Amino acid sequence: MKRFIALALLGVLVAAPTHAQTRNPMEQEVLKASRALEEASITKKDRGALERYYADEYVYTHSNGTVLNKAQEISSIMSPDQAWTAYKIDDAKARIYGNVAIATGLETLTGTSKAYASGARRFTEVFVRRNGRWQMVGGQTTLVPTK
Repeated sequence: MKRFIALALLGVLVAAPTHAQTRNPMEQEVLKASRALEEASITKKDRGALERYYADEYVYTHSNGTVLNKAQEISSIMSPDQAWTAYKIDDAKARIYGNVAIATGLETLTGTSKAYASGARRFTEVFVRRNGRWQMVGGQTTLVPTK
């Protein structure tokens, strides 16, 4: 009996990390849309992708305190004043509330920008599901203090 209990406990301990890492397919879709937006804005400067992923009512509060709408955001991204060379996303999570999703995580930007500091920042992004795809309606970033 002791052997059975020990084996059952071992099975639970082995299965727990695997279960914890399993994501809901909708969460995966949101995180995929978030990553696609980062790539379109930082490494590719892909105006077409930005137009598709940003909702018309998009409003974002950046780490420097500026608030930009969709047109202003795309203009800022396409500007030569913004020259990010790389980005890294850590601790990305998504929570789904019907047709609304909240994505959070840690983003580290490398490169230069006239208006923004490079380095790590925490982000919160709000997505809405429309016509079978996720669009960002807004969000906010906060710089992570350097130690």
